[in-house]
Amino acid sequence: MLLGSAVCFQAADWPNWRGPDHNGISQETDWSEKWASSGPKRLWSASVDTGFATVSVADGRVFTMGNKSDRDYVIALDEGTGEELWRHGYAESLSPNLYDGGPNATPTIDGDYVYTMSKSGKAYCLEAETGKVIWTKDLKQIYNVNKPTWGFASSPLIQGDRVVYNVGTHGLALKKNTGSLAWETGAGTAGYATAVFYDHNGTEALVMFTADSAYGVDLSNGHQLWKKSFKTSSSVNAADPVLFDGKIFLTSQSRDGELIELSGSSTTTKWKSRNMRMQFNPGVVIGDYLYGADGSIGNGNSVRCINMKTGETEWTEMGIPSSSITAADNKLIILTRDGNLYVTEASPIHFMQLAKSKVISGTCWSPPVLANRSVYVRNSTGTLYKLQMSEVVVEPQPLAVNFAGSRLEFSWPAKGNFILESTDALGQAADWSEVGKRPPITEDDRYIVRVRPSAAQQFFRLHSE
Repeated sequence: MLLGSAVCFQAADWPNWRGPDHNGISQETDWSEKWASSGPKRLWSASVDTGFATVSVADGRVFTMGNKSDRDYVIALDEGTGEELWRHGYAESLSPNLYDGGPNATPTIDGDYVYTMSKSGKAYCLEAETGKVIWTKDLKQIYNVNKPTWGFASSPLIQGDRVVYNVGTHGLALKKNTGSLAWETGAGTAGYATAVFYDHNGTEALVMFTADSAYGVDLSNGHQLWKKSFKTSSSVNAADPVLFDGKIFLTSQSRDGELIELSGSSTTTKWKSRNMRMQFNPGVVIGDYLYGADGSIGNGNSVRCINMKTGETEWTEMGIPSSSITAADNKLIILTRDGNLYVTEASPIHFMQLAKSKVISGTCWSPPVLANRSVYVRNSTGTLYKLQMSEVVVEPQPLAVNFAGSRLEFSWPAKGNFILESTDALGQAADWSEVGKRPPITEDDRYIVRVRPSAAQQFFRLHSE
């Protein structure tokens, strides 16, 4: 007898940088870190060229970016197989500068369209199914804005009918359907962080982290709501601002992390922490605690937990180099610079490792992505792996067989969604078909199907739908 089980999942796409809630946290719960000693199973691999874009996953497709031979490529892969569905390329310098180079930003999926931006400021809207260009704008050339030292890095943020970029003095927004200008704020130098949406006393607003300041920006018109000076070494404001309890946490590798509170057009510092200086990848807030990787992307070696109400350090775990962190189901998913994947409890009490495995080689600065029970990891030279984060455990259903006169009586517990099937042959010649009436008879909390055998040899199985 072949037995099966009906399993229901609540799967979740990851359609943009930092996930559907823009906070690095997935709402998935039906995933597991209980992999074999050899590590999580690799479901597929793909080559996506040089760069640091992570992946976005939506509607059965995986999107990312890379650069090869001084051409950027937006790449769409089949989520199930990793097969390349399409790629769209355009001229763009690799521009290595103390790192491998290539695209910094991650594609954003909004319905039937994918939005991207290159390091030189080329913005694209493409058809997600085919890669067809809907519109493209060279933001640097059209709006004469300054380009940051390492190029533009913010991922496009979709809010309503706008697509927002960290480009210019404190941001720039286009109308997402046409690419026409919604608003711009001048030629000033942008930071590397992605815009963060928040509610400013009933006004839809954005936190824009630029080269030397954080701004509050009115989403409707680009007007400045407030400004907080935040000058850092080499003007590297790259980690996205993090929201907590109506306040905003700002951090950079060369300056203490700082929680600010807004009051009208002014800001007040609530606390500073020298123990949470994040260079690229923002941490995640779970409850009242921030989990993040302290230190520079080259030399950082610790993960910390900070109390967001007080700024106090709850714990520090050393020996985890330059990590990027996402989270789901009260667990942290940590990818180190050298390709070790950790899963830990998100606990303020102590660092509690649940699993660890070396999953990829090379330089890994792109955050891991959890989507639909799989984790995606990539390195700077374009190796992308999809790793299985679930094993479907089939719970055998006791199938009893008894004689009932000239018939066989099959019965099993009245739970799940099973059908009884039969065939006259096994192997490649098997042609399974359902037998019995639907729904089956229920007696004493068991489903009952009575069958009169129709062949000299007949095989039966209980099969999940």
